[in-house]
Amino acid sequence: MKIAIMGGGGVGAYLGAVLSKRYDTTLISKTSFRPPAVYDNGIQLFPDRLKIVNGCEDRFDFLIIALKSNALKQRMEQIVKSATENTLVLPLLNGVEPYFELKKHINPNNLAKGAIYIISNKQDDKVVKIGKEPLVVMERIDARSDLLAEIFKNSSIKVKCEKDIDKEIWKKYLFIAATAALTSYYAKSFGEIAVDHLTEFEKILEEISAIAETYGVSLTPKDRERAVSLLLKSPYEAKSSLQLDIEKRSDSELENIVGFLAKRASGDSLLKKIYLKLQSIY
Repeated sequence: MKIAIMGGGGVGAYLGAVLSKRYDTTLISKTSFRPPAVYDNGIQLFPDRLKIVNGCEDRFDFLIIALKSNALKQRMEQIVKSATENTLVLPLLNGVEPYFELKKHINPNNLAKGAIYIISNKQDDKVVKIGKEPLVVMERIDARSDLLAEIFKNSSIKVKCEKDIDKEIWKKYLFIAATAALTSYYAKSFGEIAVDHLTEFEKILEEISAIAETYGVSLTPKDRERAVSLLLKSPYEAKSSLQLDIEKRSDSELENIVGFLAKRASGDSLLKKIYLKLQSIY
């Protein structure tokens, strides 16, 4: 059973470290050349069995895509090259737009859409994961997705298999976009946003829900309450990936996470205001 993870950032490196304890796992990364120091709430993991390559000709049984969405097109050739006609591809990406791109290149019968809830960031030469254990939400398509779910469970990663995966992806997007927008705009942590800007957070949740409706996805008041609860329960000092990229002046997911929504929002949208401001300074 061969598993590949595309993307050596905070999410990909963490998954590689955990899965490689029990399974033949390869991390395909353009930035990592040796196993990173991975810390889970201060406890160091030792991914000694994790293979790391920049590119490869191997084919895999499972291909987990943990890239930032802005790198997806650049890595598409390697993604296609790493898959056989039977490879199950599981994208764990932010937003909804990347899935439209993947459908152009991957057989839909081999594509199990998914999302992951995790706070894990790459910091210099180490990966730091904080907060609760990660949760993978994935589409159940056939026996292969059941087997991958079992692999996650055996690696102490919580997993839920869903039929209505599009709603699950939008529920993740609801939380990710609102936190990314506000933490980046105000340069504040999750905890500071919860204390100082909760009303704005709730307004953005309403705006995203209205946009989701245009894609046939109904996000309910309960879904928005859940997003607020996630924010309140998040580690106070946590920062969004977008915020960290902006601080480092590195390539970011601004267009995919915030821009996609801002371009579809009403004229007086808070999301649009935040996006235009971030676009002007970044």
